[in-house]
Amino acid sequence: MPYKNPEDKRRWEREHRERRNAQRRMRQLGGKAGPIAPCPVPDPVSDQRRKGGWKEIIGVAIGFGVVLLAALGGVPLPASDPLTPSPSASD
Repeated sequence: MPYKNPEDKRRWEREHRERRNAQRRMRQLGGKAGPIAPCPVPDPVSDQRRKGGWKEIIGVAIGFGVVLLAALGGVPLPASDPLTPSPSASD
């Protein structure tokens, strides 16, 4: 309020302080409860990530199955020591 007399301004502010403080409280409470932006902008980095991990789970399951079949089928594993000759090389 543009008062020419500073005393009138102070008096008006004293008389209306409670109403102004209540309005400020309502604005602060209302602003915190609602979203800042109605439609948030999607993050371009998160769009590049994969949505699900089912392909990785299937890949691990297939890999485990192949190893299990090889172990049950009697497939010989390569020698762990490269200096030791394998049994087929000594024939």
